Amino acid sequence: MNRFIIVSLMLLILGAVLCEGGEAMCDQMTAAHRCASRDCEPYMYVEAYENYPCNCFEVEILPHKTKIWYHIETSKGEYGYVRDEYCWAEVPECKS
Repeated sequence: MNRFIIVSLMLLILGAVLCEGGEAMCDQMTAAHRCASRDCEPYMYVEAYENYPCNCFEVEILPHKTKIWYHIETSKGEYGYVRDEYCWAEVPECKS
């Protein structure tokens, strides 16, 4: 019985550590873009104080600064990128 509990807890901890998904939250309404760049036009807006599934972030390197873009899934099942000025998440960097 104890072995079953220990194995179950170990699998639960391992699953939590290996899971790369997370959630992004935005503190105000902001635009979602099709790519991780200001060159991409916004195609929709995400609501403030809503959680959006988020699996990673990308870095856009600009002259004199860098921008973080979170890859999210909207409530409509579409994917997009939001900037870190209004949104945040604890996720790894996207793999190229």
